[in-house]
Amino acid sequence: MAAQAALPSQVLAWSGRLMAARSLGEFGALLECPPGAEADGLLGTLLLLDPRHELRALATGTAPTPLAGLRFVPSLAGVAPGYDTLHAPWSGAYRAVDHGLLFAPDAGCQQLLLLPLPRRDGLTGVYNIAGRDRAAALFEAEPAWREHIAGQVCATAERLLHRARLLHAGVVDPLTGWHSRHYFMARLREQLAASERQQQLASCLVVDVDGLAALNEHHGVAAGDSALLELGTLLEAQVRASDSFAHLGEDEFAVLLPGADATGADRVAARILEAVRSAAPSGGVRLQVSIGVAVLEPASRPGGGERKAAVDEWLARAQAALHQAKRAGGDRHVFG
Repeated sequence: MAAQAALPSQVLAWSGRLMAARSLGEFGALLECPPGAEADGLLGTLLLLDPRHELRALATGTAPTPLAGLRFVPSLAGVAPGYDTLHAPWSGAYRAVDHGLLFAPDAGCQQLLLLPLPRRDGLTGVYNIAGRDRAAALFEAEPAWREHIAGQVCATAERLLHRARLLHAGVVDPLTGWHSRHYFMARLREQLAASERQQQLASCLVVDVDGLAALNEHHGVAAGDSALLELGTLLEAQVRASDSFAHLGEDEFAVLLPGADATGADRVAARILEAVRSAAPSGGVRLQVSIGVAVLEPASRPGGGERKAAVDEWLARAQAALHQAKRAGGDRHVFG
């Protein structure tokens, strides 16, 4: 009874901290420790639906370390029984076979409380709370308190993600969630300046998806968008964290490889081609890519001059090489 009496004040204090959170990292830490966490050994994690990876890109772009208590999933289906159709709070016993994707089986969970977020502004997710003690006060709370917690989590997530969007304005491509053409051009200018100072080589790859038009024509634009996202994820996995990856527009991607000479760029391009060749067909259509490569050699560039013009010429060489690769039948890389 004492635990039940203390719960309202715990919920209100926790809600106040949520409202004061200024970063997604701070928000995630609060999600990990729901109201009554210390007294009842509770754990919390928020899963947000993120089919285009936009939210993940926003969150990881504003956090210096991986976010605790906050996860992004491309689909809610298959996470737990009935998870994708959950419209009201659910509580029950934890079963590792059903709920192992929410909390690890070795976490000692006994009970679960699943709170679907109010569906506003397209933000969809579930706040998951696990208890190691079946007598945890939060699991016996009045429905109004559960709804209050879900509402506060939703409002805070919307506020902080909106703030992240403002920080990323012009930097993130809205279709894919990856870096935009604007961001990539800025990185090319930065790399040109750094290469000139350090007399260091760098390479630019432009990657174009072959066969996407046929997929759009036979299976619809949605299928094409899905294939584009899958291929983008595949391409991104082939580059280093220190490299820059961006969606230039439509079916064209770009990669900046600082410090990479022709040999290094050749190796990355070959790796990308092999990864795409090994990928499963999308919508019954096997896609392929063509790649144009241009190496920046600062020693051969005349001193002075307009950096913007130099960057435009560097990217143009890569795109001209890309067109050569496509004219030769695609599924290859060409140096320009």
